[in-house]
Amino acid sequence: MNLTDFKPTHLKSLASGLVDQVTYVPQLPTPGSDVLATKTFSQVGGALNLESTACRLGLRAVHCTPIGNGPRADLIRAAMAMEGVEVEAVEDFSQGDAGLCITLVEPNGQRSFVTQSGAEGIRSMQELSQYKYSPDAWLVIYGYELVYPTSKQAFEELFKSGIIQSKIVFDPGPTTAQLSEEVLTWLGSNATLISCNHSEYQKLAPFVSEDVWLLLRKGAAGAELHHQGKVLASDPGKKVPVVDTNGAGDVHTGAFLAALSAGNGLQESLELACRAAEFSIQQEGGCAGPTWQQLLSVR
Repeated sequence: MNLTDFKPTHLKSLASGLVDQVTYVPQLPTPGSDVLATKTFSQVGGALNLESTACRLGLRAVHCTPIGNGPRADLIRAAMAMEGVEVEAVEDFSQGDAGLCITLVEPNGQRSFVTQSGAEGIRSMQELSQYKYSPDAWLVIYGYELVYPTSKQAFEELFKSGIIQSKIVFDPGPTTAQLSEEVLTWLGSNATLISCNHSEYQKLAPFVSEDVWLLLRKGAAGAELHHQGKVLASDPGKKVPVVDTNGAGDVHTGAFLAALSAGNGLQESLELACRAAEFSIQQEGGCAGPTWQQLLSVR
């Protein structure tokens, strides 16, 4: 399938929304030590980074992951409403508040995470089978849900069920090294698009079919789009001031999907995705994708 031939009506997300506690530090603490933070704030992140980027660029986004009940869940619902993200999450099978991600950001923009999953990590086939996986949608799946002890089995059952007709977008993220060979084999053959950075791809490479489109993010060196063993689009990236790289990969993927859905070609969509990621790393927090006006102004 040529990506430019697919005309989705919406993006459906099975990824987790949670609250990021973002803290800027001069360096990471060594074991048993302490460092003085320069700034800290809370912001909704996780799935919303990609979902909000898609919405800001005109691609309808639907969130299909439990959010829970509690102060963090309230923040997530409010943020999704503000961003125009539709929520179809089935809450009947989860419990508790939403999760928390402690994000430490160093002066060079590098980020490190400590994640505590919550209601979004409690998944079952009962819940996952409630959603419609129609062929006119992108279906976003992250690696976190495939390694959480409270959700891994449910996703394996979903993959085997045969009910997914949507085009799968898979981003393994920081959990790449923990993903099972069974899951990697299935996604490496059944995903339409895999979006990852270079280090993540080292683990994925043996499992990825040539029929899968690979959106390979290379940080400051830009990105490449691979298919059938060929590089079909590439962008060298632009050097910009770095404030916070948290969520940049999510923004890149969301912008790429939105640019394609707006009728752009492969090369132009990749270039727009790189400009969106560069825009995001100059902002604080991960939910920092641009609008079309902002994106076109930095091209």
